[in-house]
Amino acid sequence: MGEFVGIDPRQAEQLMREMAGGQAVLGRARPGLEAAIAEAGPSWTGPAGTTAMHKSWAFLDESQRDLKWRVDTLRQMAPGTGLLSGSLPFISETEAARQGTSDGRRIADALKKLKIDHTPETWSAITAAAAATQSHLNDPAYAAALLNALGPDRFRALFMHWMKNRGPAMDKGLPPGVLQQSGLGPLAQAYTNAERAGRLDAKWLDTFLTTTQPGVLTALITLARPSSRLLNQVATRVLGRPLAADLPTSPNWNLNALVDAYSKDPGALQTLLATNKNAAGWLLHPQRIQLSGIDGLQPKLAAVLNQALSEGPHRDQAMFNIIRNLGAEDSPWISTDWGIWRDSPISETLARNMGPYLDQLARAQSKRDSPELTAIYPTSPWDTLTPDDASRFVGVLMQDSDAAKLLMKASQDYTLSLDIGRFRPFGDEATQDQYTSRAALAGGVANLMLSGTTYAEWADDEYADWVAGVSLLPVSWLSNKYWPIQDPTAATARDFGLDTAKDGLKGAITDYLDKKTPATAETVADGIVARQAEWVQDSLTQHGQKPLTAAQENEVRMAFRGRLYDALLKALQQRGG
Repeated sequence: MGEFVGIDPRQAEQLMREMAGGQAVLGRARPGLEAAIAEAGPSWTGPAGTTAMHKSWAFLDESQRDLKWRVDTLRQMAPGTGLLSGSLPFISETEAARQGTSDGRRIADALKKLKIDHTPETWSAITAAAAATQSHLNDPAYAAALLNALGPDRFRALFMHWMKNRGPAMDKGLPPGVLQQSGLGPLAQAYTNAERAGRLDAKWLDTFLTTTQPGVLTALITLARPSSRLLNQVATRVLGRPLAADLPTSPNWNLNALVDAYSKDPGALQTLLATNKNAAGWLLHPQRIQLSGIDGLQPKLAAVLNQALSEGPHRDQAMFNIIRNLGAEDSPWISTDWGIWRDSPISETLARNMGPYLDQLARAQSKRDSPELTAIYPTSPWDTLTPDDASRFVGVLMQDSDAAKLLMKASQDYTLSLDIGRFRPFGDEATQDQYTSRAALAGGVANLMLSGTTYAEWADDEYADWVAGVSLLPVSWLSNKYWPIQDPTAATARDFGLDTAKDGLKGAITDYLDKKTPATAETVADGIVARQAEWVQDSLTQHGQKPLTAAQENEVRMAFRGRLYDALLKALQQRGG
């Protein structure tokens, strides 16, 4: 057992940077000084300076290596921040590497015997040799030396040997409880500890990860705690395979292993979704989820997604990639036989995290409908997302009625947050510019929701209620912001008036869907737009406000029509046949 040490990693790393800086200065000065000393010859009184410089450089180099080894070991022993302390397994990095090499050769020799004489006893000898390393594995120098003595091929062969008689384990993985019986946990820990400390070379990283069976890789991240980097490399290898590789011949324990690992490191999932533009499509593909064969997988995945999307530096890019993947043209998430989104906690999780992004999606809709309003164009990367992709994504979520309700609430909150009522539609130029921009965004989010309804599979009454509510989004701010009413009785009348307006729109839509009226989708859409403008005028009159002139009322009506009519008409036509 080595010495007991206490180190603050941040201060130690600062010291290492300062030593590296000293090395750099010495390295630049040394050649010139050595040349000058040599030129001066033996008559000069300081020829020993050359040796001193070499010793100084070596001291700085060895001190950095020793300090880094200590910090790396403590971080494995006691993950955390601030001062870390513990008793190191070895007194030096050299001793750790020597012991690791010896123990790795012992396991390699046991594997040779297993290949000659395949018996429970020879396998027990391997697991006993692996278990004997347990107390030393927190030392990354020891772990790396053990692995290098064993070699990638023999390391892989140990897992493959244990899995070979357990069905498609190497391809689909195994349940966590079964993996724990392998006795190979210490070797998995050696790999993850050495990788986390940056002590594995290309043959253990790129080559090993790309040539090793997925079931072996998920065994590693199940039996030991991986770094975020390693977890995402394994996920890319496992999820990036063709979907045919996950056909339902047996449960997809690989997917379960990834979800379990990400539940302990949701930040890694956020990074994967943000940095790999295809990862969301791989992970959430309906075929992969529906045919996983794992009970309770969807709630677990939904919980992990919620953690990954709730906060973090890459959250916005992660959500952008999710929307782009799920809303892509010919999206497998819409109108397929998988049906996983109609009653799915995943849909509800994504809908619950949509609030912060409605502004960008509304801007994209507004850009298409009002291209002259350049001040409210979406920003990067949202400016590369087409309005149709956003509409399809909303449609994916609307296949689940609870998710649809969450989207409606988020849309209402967003519309009210615009606080449009501070800006009179027919005021001075600056005020009217503010009104126009904010009204365009309110119309944009309503347009987005209406476009999404074309993919929803609801009963006619539920559908009519929802479309009527969305159609009033650009109007509802008028009652709550533009004409604030302090008198409770008057405010109740105002709210009653809005409810009455919604009921009227809902009735018109229901009659159209039930074929109770000769009205077409065009006349119903025209009627809804006209009723919006009438409601504004009625509300002004009821509450003693100056009424709109005929020209102003026409302008309000045309604004509603320009921002809602096309999406409303398309939704009604598609629903009504």
